[in-house]
Amino acid sequence: MFFQALILSAALETGLISGGIFNYSDLNVSVWQDKAIYTTLETTVSYKMLYIGGQIDCYVTPIKFPHFSPFQMTYVLNAGLNLGNVKIGYEHSCFHPIQPYVTIIGNETKPKYEGSQDKFFVRIETK
Repeated sequence: MFFQALILSAALETGLISGGIFNYSDLNVSVWQDKAIYTTLETTVSYKMLYIGGQIDCYVTPIKFPHFSPFQMTYVLNAGLNLGNVKIGYEHSCFHPIQPYVTIIGNETKPKYEGSQDKFFVRIETK
């Protein structure tokens, strides 16, 4: 009976965003130098008011089809109570470069986009 009450939801999203790893490079290695493609895979399991979920984001710079250069991963874990119009929860997210200790082509600057955050929140929304 318990497993019949669990609700599983999932989502897959992909798109194009501004910014990419080669913004840090003097070399023109891609016609998409200032663009990145991202893919997000998200899932949530709910039981009555409780929920727990996670998300993975992967960012890649398109070089020349079919070659891509992945440069960052973001991981998210969240849990909390969903009370209808009010949500109380916790979220941990961390983001990591694919190769954390290498320098970018053309520069000697190491990537500075690694870190994490913890968020405790109360969200009020209308439906």
